[in-house]
Amino acid sequence: MTYIEDDKALTLGWQDGVISTVDSDVTYVGQAVFSVDSFNLADVGKMFAQAAALTGSSAKQELQINEYNTGRVLMTVTTSPESQTIFFRQDATIINWLDFSNPADIAEALRDVATGSDVITVGLNDQGLYADARVDSSTIERIVRPAKLPAYSALRSASSDLTAFNPSVLNAATLASLLSDKAPTLTGNADAAATWVIDTRDNLGAPTTRLTVGLTTRVYNLAGTDITDEVG
Repeated sequence: MTYIEDDKALTLGWQDGVISTVDSDVTYVGQAVFSVDSFNLADVGKMFAQAAALTGSSAKQELQINEYNTGRVLMTVTTSPESQTIFFRQDATIINWLDFSNPADIAEALRDVATGSDVITVGLNDQGLYADARVDSSTIERIVRPAKLPAYSALRSASSDLTAFNPSVLNAATLASLLSDKAPTLTGNADAAATWVIDTRDNLGAPTTRLTVGLTTRVYNLAGTDITDEVG
């Protein structure tokens, strides 16, 4: 365990029933601090098993709790030799690897990115599923959930006149069908890369979705009905 004392990182180790200070290459550069008691460590064996199921390896597994992004602290399980790091939330639920054509996976991603009651954009691109929200009149925060990593956030200087909407109006099954059903029909190529974005630019009283595959873009309402001809 590494803790802070007088702005310096000190590490304690336990071996053969003895706790003592040990050498460590960890330095304190403003990382987020946390209480171990706020993390669910009741069944570490289950976490190891879930991580092994995803990575295909259970060799020399190691659990760590540390900062992932902008103050967000998560649990991780790694193996040696190193495989893909598997992340767990504070309550020990696994951060799954996602397939954005699957409704349950879309629902998990939406929960991770749409953390407030209002957003101005929800979309999917090659980085993952994301949501934009206004911080103030000149700052927008984007939270991105990649397929195999936890959500992360970034601020940018920008303004938008789009009307905000509540992400609860979005249906995970409808969004999943954009990749599984609708995108392949636009080009006849099931493997064609597709992106989509949801916002209120059409001023219809509800958000609309623009699905783009190659040079083709179609517009859908929240029920998944094609309204391209209506919006022009």
